[in-house]
Amino acid sequence: MTDLLIGIFEFVIDVVLFRGLRSKHGSSKRSITEDALEIAYFDFVTITFTALACFALILFLVFGLGLPAGWSVGIGIAVTAAWVVWRYFQLVRER
Repeated sequence: MTDLLIGIFEFVIDVVLFRGLRSKHGSSKRSITEDALEIAYFDFVTITFTALACFALILFLVFGLGLPAGWSVGIGIAVTAAWVVWRYFQLVRER
């Protein structure tokens, strides 16, 4: 039960921070519902598919190119983190 409450609280904080960033960058006002849907989509769909792509990249680097597992994991995480950060900033600056 505690995990559920923490998850809800974290989602609400994410939406509040997202709205603050959007207003700071001068983006148009949207309803809190639209922003909550954007954050939910980002949290579930974007991050889930990005994690799967990261896993596929790691497997390709290890088995396809023969890189050591440590290097493959590091490269996969770095590429994934860069893409997720870029996508989040793109989401914040959306008009």
